[in-house]
Amino acid sequence: MKKVLSIASLFRNSTFLLTGVVVGILTSSCGEEYPEPMFTSSVIQGRINLGYSSEGPLEDFLITAQGPYKDGTTLTNSNGDFQLDGLGNGTYKLEVSKEGYGTKYAYGIQLFGSDTVRVWVDEVHQRVTGQIPELLTVETQNTSFYWLQENSIAITTNRTSGTVPGRIFMADFKDVSYKHYQWTTIASSLHRNGYDKMMFHVDGIPFESGMKIYLILYICNPYESGYFNYYTGIWTFSTLEADQHSEVMDFIMP
Repeated sequence: MKKVLSIASLFRNSTFLLTGVVVGILTSSCGEEYPEPMFTSSVIQGRINLGYSSEGPLEDFLITAQGPYKDGTTLTNSNGDFQLDGLGNGTYKLEVSKEGYGTKYAYGIQLFGSDTVRVWVDEVHQRVTGQIPELLTVETQNTSFYWLQENSIAITTNRTSGTVPGRIFMADFKDVSYKHYQWTTIASSLHRNGYDKMMFHVDGIPFESGMKIYLILYICNPYESGYFNYYTGIWTFSTLEADQHSEVMDFIMP
């Protein structure tokens, strides 16, 4: 007796066969490596420049180009110049690093054919050292701090001498940090006549009067203005020491 298959059973069988083919194709393609680039003669040339107040020789900064096929590395010469040869086509990220300096990045460097692309990396800053003092109070304009302006504060500390190189980050939410903030500025430490402890003076604060504001202080080179990191999507400070920071404090905006 001949076996007659219904349309439904044929559909089920066809689906099974097609599914097997698709799975086979996907499994095969997932095991493939990226193809070789059509060109491997692209070049990235460039120069680095130190930031304000940063000193030291421009040579021996490690330059790393990270791309889709392979990474290229080289060192800067005494003028801060560098060149990376034999790169495949694609989009590259450039990293500039050296012990004692903040690491900086350049993004979106596109190489086509036998391109030679020139990249300038400015404002490479030296790292700074310091010890975060205990922050005691946040003072606004009052009898004892009559010299403060309406949009400024003074943060008192337990430190009697020295200065602290730092940067303050502020926001109207409690979990403020260098990654999550609404405003940032240099932490200007000073010793004012008539006061026995060091304090930080912060002015030009842009928040509205009456708002509850949270702040945190990090060790950071105060001369670094920062740059936009396209990978993380935030304004970045290469010399900021992420593990050296104060406790979060709050105050009411005057």
